[in-house]
Amino acid sequence: MVILISGELTDGDAEAFKSAVKAANDAGKVVSSIRLNSPGGSLLEGAELADAVRFGKIVTNVGNGATCASACFLVFAAGHAKYANYTARIGVHGASDQSGEETVRSGAATVSMARMAKELGVPAAIIGRMVVTPPSDMVWLSPSDLQSMGVSLVRKPSQVAQTDQPPAQQTETTDPVDITPSAKATATPPTWNEFVNAAIDLSAKQNNGKPRTLRGCQPELKLCFNVVTYLDKNGVETGVKVIKDMNDKIVMKEVCTFNATKDIRRCLNWDTLAVRRDMQDTSGNWTKIADD
Repeated sequence: MVILISGELTDGDAEAFKSAVKAANDAGKVVSSIRLNSPGGSLLEGAELADAVRFGKIVTNVGNGATCASACFLVFAAGHAKYANYTARIGVHGASDQSGEETVRSGAATVSMARMAKELGVPAAIIGRMVVTPPSDMVWLSPSDLQSMGVSLVRKPSQVAQTDQPPAQQTETTDPVDITPSAKATATPPTWNEFVNAAIDLSAKQNNGKPRTLRGCQPELKLCFNVVTYLDKNGVETGVKVIKDMNDKIVMKEVCTFNATKDIRRCLNWDTLAVRRDMQDTSGNWTKIADD
């Protein structure tokens, strides 16, 4: 039995797919493959669909003239076996928020998407392009890209009319997503040390060769912190912060962006990917006001 997933991925699609698989199984049928034709949509739904496809060892297929991009790519990559027509368009890019903007939170989503892609066996070169391509752009994967991730291509190129060929692969952008201070594409999401070093380099370039840093301690909590700040590609002040205890052990790593008046900040916990919003009072103390 084949299930077709078509159109934008929206809330509830993963549960609907699981229900369809269960109904088929209850009727004595096996869902052997899914056909994909989706420009993307909800990253959460894409991730849940990918988990269901991987768990069920289901084959994925992008057919003649079909598209599978953004969140759909994770579903395709999860296939027990993967097939694509030479006329299919399969693309990757970074995540955005609900308004289509790049933010700290969308940067975290991009890192999460890259980690999942790595777990699904997607080659580092493709993950690298995913990480550095902003959501407003798309990198369309070439036949050789697809073959590098184990995709079986259907129909020989000589059988395909020129007008049916996938678009030429776009030039890779050097603009980083908000969470990555380096403009250099990396094959996998950066480690914390790589991220900090990139932030230091960028801060130094923006401040006449000397990075802008800050250190402070909170004796009542027996904690000290170090921060390096820089301006992201949109001119938003960003701080990379590490908090250590009295034994110099790291207890928290986070990345924060500040509003124009620098009295509200949104912070991403590097390890948990949780995002919170803080507000500064007149004494300079920060208080959490919301979880985003």
